[in-house]
Amino acid sequence: MAASMFASPSPSPGAIAGINITPLVDVMLVLLVIFMVTMPIRSEALSLDLPRATPQTSLPRPEPVRLQVQADGGVLLDGVRVEFASLPAELRARHAQAPEAALSLDSNGEAEYRVFAQALAAARNAGYRDIAIKR
Repeated sequence: MAASMFASPSPSPGAIAGINITPLVDVMLVLLVIFMVTMPIRSEALSLDLPRATPQTSLPRPEPVRLQVQADGGVLLDGVRVEFASLPAELRARHAQAPEAALSLDSNGEAEYRVFAQALAAARNAGYRDIAIKR
């Protein structure tokens, strides 16, 4: 047997597959100590001068305008049947009389959605922003 002049390197141990978490733990402990030291400083009370609420005398809201969509496609405005073509003008007139009044929109379960949507659009175009939809 012939001897080789260069000896084969000694077998190296296998690579370590685990993650070294020691630096992570060190950083987390340092951050924990920093937060524990700074929190008592940050917990001081702030002196704020907030405005006081004054009670306002508000007028009672007028009765809501009731708009009902019927199954046959007709509409009732406060219990009075109104032609659908004149509904926007009627709603504008009611809104001009009582701009703070809300509108209560009710629909029969068998009414067409198209008519209901048009009545809702007419109410919004008339200026009503507080609209209660009943089922």
